[in-house]
Amino acid sequence: MNLYIYNEPVKTHRISPFLHSTFFEYFGSTVYDGIWVGKESPIPNVDGIRKSVIDGCREAGIAAVRWPGGCCADHYHWKDGVGKERKSRIHPIPCPDKIWHHDFGTDEFIHFCRLIGAEPIIVANTATGSPDEFLDWYEYCNGPVETKYGSYRAENGHPEPYNVKYWGIGNTDENVWWIDYNNPVAYAQNYLKFTTAIRELRNDLHIIGLGLSERHYLPGWVGKFLDYVTHRQRQKGPDSLSVHHYIGSAKSRYKECGDAVDFSDENYYFSLDALKYYQKDIDLHRGYISEHTNERFKTTICFDEWSLWHSEATLENGTRQRQTLRDAIFAACTLHLFYRNCDIVEFAMETQLVNLLQSLFETEGPKCYKTPTFYVFKLFKEHLKQTIIPIYQDRPNSMTDCVASISSDGKKLVITMVNKDLHNKQKVNVRLDDMWILDRADILWNPNVRSMNTFEEPYNISDRPVETDIKNSMELPPHSIMRIILRNIGL
Repeated sequence: MNLYIYNEPVKTHRISPFLHSTFFEYFGSTVYDGIWVGKESPIPNVDGIRKSVIDGCREAGIAAVRWPGGCCADHYHWKDGVGKERKSRIHPIPCPDKIWHHDFGTDEFIHFCRLIGAEPIIVANTATGSPDEFLDWYEYCNGPVETKYGSYRAENGHPEPYNVKYWGIGNTDENVWWIDYNNPVAYAQNYLKFTTAIRELRNDLHIIGLGLSERHYLPGWVGKFLDYVTHRQRQKGPDSLSVHHYIGSAKSRYKECGDAVDFSDENYYFSLDALKYYQKDIDLHRGYISEHTNERFKTTICFDEWSLWHSEATLENGTRQRQTLRDAIFAACTLHLFYRNCDIVEFAMETQLVNLLQSLFETEGPKCYKTPTFYVFKLFKEHLKQTIIPIYQDRPNSMTDCVASISSDGKKLVITMVNKDLHNKQKVNVRLDDMWILDRADILWNPNVRSMNTFEEPYNISDRPVETDIKNSMELPPHSIMRIILRNIGL
């Protein structure tokens, strides 16, 4: 197969750095024993935050973090997690954690984001909280020291405002399924109560409202919500629409994904084919935005929960699961899909950062290893902030998934390729001008697609440099991921 990239590539859209984002909440060992180990812990940490996670997030190019959920967001009362006297509560979400501790709160979250170089995205409690409580939280984060809660923040050791720009208004499950099922106007009214005041305080805020995946089977919901909050397209609505969608055998629709490790070849291909539903979600929301918002106000998609959710991840085990090379290939194809839709998909959050579902890190006491999904993020981060450009294939091949991007100065070209075929190599010829030379090539691969990283063997699936010649045919091993970086010596 030949891949043609012309001498003067047709530039399309910039790949948002926020497509490499994550989220976490107070569930299982995601926060406690995962991210947060405490300041007195013998585990290497920075102000109580596990150092290996900090370093790994930087390495993976994590650009934004959504918190405190998820399901936990609409049960989170922020004042429990600030100040010296922090009270624990009974955990309201069905999970192994009977008590909800608050050692890790707003100040710690902002500090974590600063340490990894990511933007904080704070999700408001619209289910069990109030607009007043939210406005107080906003003031705590962004108010000057002359204000009541800006002063409180200063008392807690942080006189400078945090200047949090990104705010989510509620979580899908609580607002749609458990509180106002099939009633978009009720959510719209609540949305306006929560957002009107802060919009007036600062006009550059980025507000994320609820969208709905096609899996919710409520096709008119998003349009009715948008019509209400925009006064039928006359005013600005949310800056982004949130979408959640999980694929995997934990969901009845995707039982054919099979076991996390002992999956069949058919299960493998079914998992990758199911990504067509992510594309369907994007297409649906593209339509909602086109029909129900004013084009003067740009609205994007925030695909803020995605993962391959295996049936072994249950409430009893804190929804932890094993990951194989299949999970890495699923992640690579998912990121490729988001890159191709970067004209409208601005944010994407893998689920979740540590010890939950398709995490980037797994921890146990002092031990920590990086998952196969982490290594995809590490390899693909070279695409971020670059402009995606078309690739032309002379023999389109459904088993080879490729994306190319170019830097703003035209000096760096990045190509990532996924061979989805379980048993056959793919030969690829990249046709380029002679001014392009190979800088480096790296591969993520293991002969056994069912292999995985463990605490005992943490590098079974990890990236490594590979020798290749772009002037001649390159071979992609079965079930492999390759990244090549080229430099333009003519500039």
